[in-house]
Amino acid sequence: MSSQIPSNRSLEELIHLYLNNLQVRNYSKRTVKDYGYNLGFLERFLKEKNIHSIQEITASIVAEFQQWFFYLPTKRGHARSAKDQNTVLTTVKGFFKFLKHEEFLSHDPAANVEYAREPRRLPKNILTPQEAKRIIESVDISNARGYRDRVLLEVLYSCGARRTELLNVKVQDVNLEEELLFIREGKGGADRIVPLSHIACKMLETYIKGVRPQLLFGRNSDFLFLSRRGKQLDRESLSTIIKKYAKLAKIQKNVTPHLWRHSMACHLLKNDSKLRHLQSILGHKSLATTEKYLHLTINEIKDEHRKHHPRENDC
Repeated sequence: MSSQIPSNRSLEELIHLYLNNLQVRNYSKRTVKDYGYNLGFLERFLKEKNIHSIQEITASIVAEFQQWFFYLPTKRGHARSAKDQNTVLTTVKGFFKFLKHEEFLSHDPAANVEYAREPRRLPKNILTPQEAKRIIESVDISNARGYRDRVLLEVLYSCGARRTELLNVKVQDVNLEEELLFIREGKGGADRIVPLSHIACKMLETYIKGVRPQLLFGRNSDFLFLSRRGKQLDRESLSTIIKKYAKLAKIQKNVTPHLWRHSMACHLLKNDSKLRHLQSILGHKSLATTEKYLHLTINEIKDEHRKHHPRENDC
């Protein structure tokens, strides 16, 4: 192995090589962009430390970078969360692993640097099935935009897609005959196929054949959910739509796209869905990520036990 980095390779060039390698390995454009953004923090740190050679970087310097990033204020002036730290550290670890593999380095200075401990937070205020139904049925489907909104909520509740995944769905990704939805480039760039409810498919068929053409206004678009101008619906509009109908249904919870995802997961588990099946639907790489929903359902069971068990009132 080479112990010296080629003299004509700057840190900027090495980062470019790494990002190009990710593209070749079919990482999504968004992931590559995020990794480049994260490595910009490393560039900034090394410049402040007056470190110009990759060979000077040790494990202690990577650990120092981790601490530096923690205290680097966000746009709102806060310290970085453990999750933010770990997201950037994952990118840095991948970068140095690449440099070692390509023999730009004889050792990996980030290999043994530990991740920050993330607090285990469970989502709060999960929608009940009754609340979910109230929100969905609050939509006026007598016009094209209202029908679109109803279909959007039905699909979101049916498959628990992430916000970006839902917005990137194209018409050709819907299989009405098999009642399936193809989700392209989910988290980590992975594709997956998820089931759709029968009612979601019935409404999707009407939407695709009769309602969606009214929203195109003569434009061409492959995206399933369109804005009032016939373009791909954006993230802000999706959040606005969801909050609008939660308010109409008089739900006193902070209803977001992700809350629908959490709610769907909990409702499936309560109805005896297998954890492995739920993992596949949600697109989790690790089963441990899916297991957090078990804790949610257990907590709800405990609450119900306290409310209704006759011995709870004898204390």
